[in-house]
Amino acid sequence: MLLRWWLLFVLVVYPLPRWGVLLQMQPPITGQGGFPPGGAKEVHVSAMLERLLAVDDENYQFESILYLYLSWQDGTAWSRMVESTEAFRNGSVDSCKRTCSSQQNIPTKVGVPPGLLEYQPEISCCDRVWLPNIGQLNVYELPEGRLQPYNIIIDKDSGAVAWWTGIHARYFTPMDFRRFPFDEQTLVMQFEFQSVATTISRFVPAAKATRFLVRGEGDVVSGWWIDSIDVRTRNFTLKDELDYWMENYGAFSPGSDPYPLSKGPQGACAEELLIDATAAATTCGENDTRPSASPPAAQLTSFDIVISIHRIWRYYVLNICVPVLLLVALSLITFIIPAESLDARIALNITLFLSLTALQFVVNDQLPKSSYPTAVTKLVLVCYCCVAYGVPETIVVFALTNMAKQEAARQSIAAESLKGGGGDEGESSNMSIALKFVKRKKFERIPLIIDMASLVTVFFTVTLSTILILSGY
Repeated sequence: MLLRWWLLFVLVVYPLPRWGVLLQMQPPITGQGGFPPGGAKEVHVSAMLERLLAVDDENYQFESILYLYLSWQDGTAWSRMVESTEAFRNGSVDSCKRTCSSQQNIPTKVGVPPGLLEYQPEISCCDRVWLPNIGQLNVYELPEGRLQPYNIIIDKDSGAVAWWTGIHARYFTPMDFRRFPFDEQTLVMQFEFQSVATTISRFVPAAKATRFLVRGEGDVVSGWWIDSIDVRTRNFTLKDELDYWMENYGAFSPGSDPYPLSKGPQGACAEELLIDATAAATTCGENDTRPSASPPAAQLTSFDIVISIHRIWRYYVLNICVPVLLLVALSLITFIIPAESLDARIALNITLFLSLTALQFVVNDQLPKSSYPTAVTKLVLVCYCCVAYGVPETIVVFALTNMAKQEAARQSIAAESLKGGGGDEGESSNMSIALKFVKRKKFERIPLIIDMASLVTVFFTVTLSTILILSGY
């Protein structure tokens, strides 16, 4: 019996406070009031980036704290705020569900400041004020226990409404690492689209800043530098949006679908017409009378907040590119070592090849995982080939040197056999030895020429490859 009560406490009673905290944490831009009074509103959008906390290029995510400032005109907002505030203060309602400020401290009649301070956001209620409901599309996670400050400011005379809120979230966004470590990334926060006819007529970009609230010099995020932040608005139809995704990343509904997500463009039923022209005649093109979840007349508007950043490349150049290039530079010594020293030349190349392999294990931990080779990956591959080239080149040069030695020994034996007792013969013999010496030296110069040509070729190959690869070619 005691065990039963203990399990009941652990499974039901103990999690209640925790679940209560989680349920109170609403999405950052949770609106209210349904359709706006007076028709669709024109909303101005300002984006102030407090801090880019982290860029996770391994999981294609980033985390940031952004202050989003929305403003619009609403002539009824002030009177609605006053009604909501007075209803709470005089006890007509038990609670205020949407305070005008995250600093929830609404007094009753006792403690209300007089005059202009009577309806300050910190002590007012905005239950009846219309607020747009704008969700976020690519949010990966809203951290538990995050701070979510906000303020709703209403100007009595002009009817202007401003709503700022702090958004702390982790997002998913595609990234391109082809030029790593000289890559530039575009981090996008996507916000839900709104109906042009009923909710928001359009979004208008306003103020922006890459730094906000937090003062100080130096880098703001490890490994990256923030270039700019922009608010980019879009106006489109729901049908065009769905057609884009299905045409580029999937397929359209078949003609047998009674209520398709989208009917697709005019030629979407071309394959069905080839298969069964009679059946497709009523479900394709202008004859298609089926209802659709995306009518062409559904005009939508949306906005994205785009943060442009570039990687701080000096760290990666000093810790990845320079060591790799130094190993290749050491491999050039191979072509200076005498061709007869086969063991020394091959040992040097193998040692450098193994060192490059060991360095790559360290480098791979810092490289982003992608479906295409990055610039550093290409550079390491070129360096592998240049170091490995020294082994077959050494074997070829060693073989040519041995052939030259054998030829020289054979000519030396032949010259010794021609030595005789006459002056003319001695002169002829001396002349033969001189000619033989010149010929032998020319033959022995071939391995040296190959070594020098290989040294120059490897040097220019690595130099040009490094320049072209890191330049993005």
